[in-house]
Amino acid sequence: MLHSLEKNLVNERKFSGEIACLPRVMSLVETACMADAEFAEGIVNSIYFDTPSLAAYSEKANGDNLKTKVRVRWYGNNEDLSNDVPVFIEVKTRLGSARRKFRYDAIAPRSIICEAPFEDCSLQDFISSQLKHLQIPISCDWHPVCQISYNRRRFFDHPTSSRISVDWNIKAPRFNRTIFPWGAPILLTSMVCEFKNQGGIPPLWAKSLQDAGLRFGSFSKYGECMERFITGRIH
Repeated sequence: MLHSLEKNLVNERKFSGEIACLPRVMSLVETACMADAEFAEGIVNSIYFDTPSLAAYSEKANGDNLKTKVRVRWYGNNEDLSNDVPVFIEVKTRLGSARRKFRYDAIAPRSIICEAPFEDCSLQDFISSQLKHLQIPISCDWHPVCQISYNRRRFFDHPTSSRISVDWNIKAPRFNRTIFPWGAPILLTSMVCEFKNQGGIPPLWAKSLQDAGLRFGSFSKYGECMERFITGRIH
């Protein structure tokens, strides 16, 4: 089933910093917000796709105002998953800080989504077969580049109707060895606190995140991991 998750453009604002800031940040958010009623905590896994010229990464690295992201997302520890894994094929477009995301529900064999090497054609065939359901103009030459996984806690700020997530333990355990034959698994020393709402303005208390050591500005997990794969810098 195809979902347009945001019928109107949703604005994102991010604060990021070193993992040492996590205890103070978590205490601040827990005090100011309610835990998400449905998915308060979990592990997020995403396989990111890109074109042969790495167009999606280039858009991010060059600071382009218009960006497109294609990924397959699933939740939980891979060791705990059944043979049929519920996944979401997502296409995310962004104009400045405003974004729109389309999501298609699918079922993927665990052997493909969690285990298959990215150089194997099985994952490429899977995404190609699913892209046609999205009914938006994305070509089928996007191929798997890397997997990014992280811990996430979700919150809600009622005064501003903001959805808030705190992410840490950000790592890229799998990657396409055809593109990065010199590559090695990556673990970032970063954490991120992200706000999503219609107005584009974080709650007033969010200013305290800077006192906790975070900085306000753009942060891309995909961009950070890809920069390290491209340069060969693990840390």
